[in-house]
Amino acid sequence: MKNYFLHIILLISITTSCQKQMEEKFEWLPTESAPQLYPMNIYNGHLYFADGGSVYIPSSGSAHNGWGYDGSMHTQGEDLKPVPIKLDVTWASFTENKFYTGSWDLPKEKMLKLFKEGVIYYPTRTKETYTQILVGCAPGGVVVVWMRGAGSQVEIGRYQAHETHIAMSDYVPGNPTAIQKNFFNLMAKLSPELEDIRKKKGGIEYGLWDSYRKKYKWRTRIEIPNYVFENTSFHMFNGEKEELFDEPLKKNEFKERAVPRLLDFIVADSKGKRTVFEFKYLDEEEIFSLFKQADATQPIEIVLRMNEDFSNRSLIFKQGDKEIPIKKVDLDNMWEYK
Repeated sequence: MKNYFLHIILLISITTSCQKQMEEKFEWLPTESAPQLYPMNIYNGHLYFADGGSVYIPSSGSAHNGWGYDGSMHTQGEDLKPVPIKLDVTWASFTENKFYTGSWDLPKEKMLKLFKEGVIYYPTRTKETYTQILVGCAPGGVVVVWMRGAGSQVEIGRYQAHETHIAMSDYVPGNPTAIQKNFFNLMAKLSPELEDIRKKKGGIEYGLWDSYRKKYKWRTRIEIPNYVFENTSFHMFNGEKEELFDEPLKKNEFKERAVPRLLDFIVADSKGKRTVFEFKYLDEEEIFSLFKQADATQPIEIVLRMNEDFSNRSLIFKQGDKEIPIKKVDLDNMWEYK
């Protein structure tokens, strides 16, 4: 009987060991993200694996790289890493004079599916995998996780942290007598241009990052005689990114997407000459107003329209027979795609 139990324990041990060895791994690195107007710093953050291992989330002294944009990158651990199953993060929100913390399970199967599917890189049409996991931290304790690869960035989850206390002697051991409010005020300072924008906001925009996550059914389209639509990409306010070309663009289906912040169009003439039209960045107040006033039950098109010689250019917000020109855009931001 004793040998029987030893045999069972040995089998369990071997099975567990094989499962760990067979766990699929991918080449990716973690990074942080923060709103441009609301600097933060990750005090302690990790992504954990099923085998108990982890990688830390790097962070600059005062991160404000823009919501959904990547930040600090540190090479760490093995090149190939498993899919993380858990996140914990504690950070300093400088503009609020607060610390936040939280710990959550991650949707491993969703992430594994994305890693396996990968993304197609437009210039070479080769398949690549997702290479970054971004952890975004915003005022109010908002945490959003994205996966990024080539022209794609996908939201993995939105989480809610709670306030906590970290002694300044632990946070800045090199300056243990630092007063939190004074130190945080110093770290929250931005360039004069960004300071002016933040002042005009009249306070921290709580709820903003959740409002960014609202989605509408829309697509882009061109109306240019004798030109074909070769590529379109969008960066959304919620941090997601998408790029369409080849068969997906031929189908060009309406899809639930967040409001766009940046739009790219690549069009080609009959000789194959390609031209890029980039709208960077759309005016936040104008574009949100257009989407909010639209009929939520009907699909929306954003149409790039002009003559064959590229004269009379316009960007149109279109729903059914209703057309509204998008005015606050640079219609001259164009160049030949080589």
